[in-house]
Amino acid sequence: MAEAKKGRRRKAPFRAGVVAILGRPNVGKSTLLNQLLQFKVSAVAPKPQTTRENIKGILTGPDYQIVLLDTPGYLGRPAHLLDQQMVRLARDALLEADLVVLMVEPLPPGDIEETIMKMLAEERKAAILAINKVDMLRNKAQLLPVMDEYARRHPFREIVPISALKADGVDLLLQLMVRHLPEGDPLYPSDEVTDRSERALAADIVREEVYHLYRQEVPYAVAVAIDEFREQDPEHGGKDYIRALVFVERQGQKGILIGKGGQALKEVGTRARQQLELLLGRPIYLELWVKVRPGWRKDPQFLRWLQETNR
Repeated sequence: MAEAKKGRRRKAPFRAGVVAILGRPNVGKSTLLNQLLQFKVSAVAPKPQTTRENIKGILTGPDYQIVLLDTPGYLGRPAHLLDQQMVRLARDALLEADLVVLMVEPLPPGDIEETIMKMLAEERKAAILAINKVDMLRNKAQLLPVMDEYARRHPFREIVPISALKADGVDLLLQLMVRHLPEGDPLYPSDEVTDRSERALAADIVREEVYHLYRQEVPYAVAVAIDEFREQDPEHGGKDYIRALVFVERQGQKGILIGKGGQALKEVGTRARQQLELLLGRPIYLELWVKVRPGWRKDPQFLRWLQETNR
């Protein structure tokens, strides 16, 4: 009997905790979150400031559960109230986290990275450095001095080169995150992937398509509120009916957004509807209305209303 006990393998302890993903705008945080979950919960676009709030994704394995927080890109100099709000949200995520993943590009640390590393040190947070976009390096030897420089600046638990877009190194990063999580019980049901509502996902997808299709200042001046969301609406042939209000700050931006004969806005609607149908697995009737709201990015009352409307 004693010999049988000796030969048994001990079951790995269950680990669970919050992991915040921080970094400068457009470094690939949302791409990493979606890649880890294999499910789209966060908007992705080739422009900074696509993510404007902390977005939660829940990844559960046989012996772990990671609550991932995708944060807005950290800004060195917030220009208005919306920017200030995004910086505060990133800081809040750092404070809440059991572990922080600092995502950077394969370049020496800049002011933003220095600021985040300073916060990590002050709060004594365990952190992993994920050096993203390594697939873009022609010479991988360029990576070594970057890794050395970061290792000198902060005592990271791990330093991992990855390509979030191509999923290179993402499995290793996941293993290392689990290793550094505290032991504990799951925080959410095992089948839950996000706590985001379908309204919030719909608003994100509409705004994501604006980011993809427009240039210059228009995407940054856009806010989306889901005014109505009716499932299996009989008035629209049993399709889900979604009415989205698309806010801009100036009349000229409204004209650009709508386009000649409404064709530009129609393209946004078509692409957003297709994405929503794929994500939700149901037919969608999507209606877009463009409204002008001067200075909404500086208006605390409007920002609160926007948050409540999309919950």
